[in-house]
Amino acid sequence: MHLHDGETLRTLMQRAPGGSVTIEQLGERVGLSKSKVGMLLSGERPTVTREKADDICRVLGVHRGALFFEPLPTPMGTDSTGGTRHGHEHERAVASDADCSAQELGGHDGPARPYRRRA
Repeated sequence: MHLHDGETLRTLMQRAPGGSVTIEQLGERVGLSKSKVGMLLSGERPTVTREKADDICRVLGVHRGALFFEPLPTPMGTDSTGGTRHGHEHERAVASDADCSAQELGGHDGPARPYRRRA
């Protein structure tokens, strides 16, 4: 799970149920090191497992969606830095006109036939 914002986490730690929670206390309560909690706050390493995200949110008394989101998978044809991959990797074909009912290549059992735009 990816943390939305370190500042939001810091604010929620200050306003935790039962009083402010320090970096050390949050780490101890959820089973993370002080340095990992610090990296979450700074944005240096803003990810944790779903279980740890749930534990953090339980301690802070908030819903998981208030602090974390699940990133979408990297689209085919791009690398994790946002660039385009070169070579002969397989890529998805997507119709630019959604009304054409186009399917992904290889997404059906029937024979391949040319794509024709409906009039």
